[in-house]
Amino acid sequence: MPWPATHVLVAETAYPLYFNHLDHQAFIIGTCYPDIRYPAQIDRDLTHIHDVSLEKMQTETAFRAGLLFHTYVDDYWNAYIAQFRARLFNIVPKHRPTFHTLKILQDRYLYDKLGHWESIVAELRTIVPEELTFGADEKVVADWHTMLQHYLSKPPQKSDLEMLSLTLPADMVEDIHEFYTSFQSVPFLNNLLVQFYPEIKTHLENISVSSPRAA
Repeated sequence: MPWPATHVLVAETAYPLYFNHLDHQAFIIGTCYPDIRYPAQIDRDLTHIHDVSLEKMQTETAFRAGLLFHTYVDDYWNAYIAQFRARLFNIVPKHRPTFHTLKILQDRYLYDKLGHWESIVAELRTIVPEELTFGADEKVVADWHTMLQHYLSKPPQKSDLEMLSLTLPADMVEDIHEFYTSFQSVPFLNNLLVQFYPEIKTHLENISVSSPRAA
C-alpha cells in the first residue's frame, strides 16, 4: 500500500479522468486521509473501504470520493506487488519493515513525476469538516496536515523515516533505516516500484465509466 506521494500522484492522474466535477482540494485531502488511522488510532475499517467502483465514487462528496479512491489504489498496489512476490522475497526479507521501506522508496522514485507539489501542499493547509467525523480530534487532524505538508514539500528522504517512530517499535524503525540504504542498490526493486505508476495510469485510462454525477 503506497505512501502519500504515490497516492497523490495517482489521484492527480485520476482526477481529470473521473473526478473533475468535484472539488479538487477536498478530493486530495480525502485521498490522503485514510492513513491518519495510525496517529489517530482509528479502526482501519472506518477509513479503508474496499470494492467501491469508480462509478460509485463519482456520486460521492469530493472528500469521500478521495477517501474511497485511496483504498482502490491500495488494493491495486497489493495485487501489483503480489505478481512479483516470489522473486521479491528471494531478494529481500519477508517481513513488515520491508514493506514500509518499499513504500518510502517508491515515493522517492516517483516524486518528480508530479511538478506542482507546492499547490498540493497549499491545499493541505485547510481542514475539511468531514475529517472530523471519524473520531480524530481537530488537533490530531491539524498535526496530520502539518506532517503531510512537510513530507510532500520536498523529495522524500531518510530523515522522513523518523515519523514512523510515532506508530512502530524502535527495532522495526531501525530495520527500516537499514533497508532504506541497502534496497537502493537493487535494480529489480527500483524497476518494480517505478513501473507501478505507468501500470496504474494505463489501467485508469482504459476503464469504461459512464458520465460522472456530482453528489
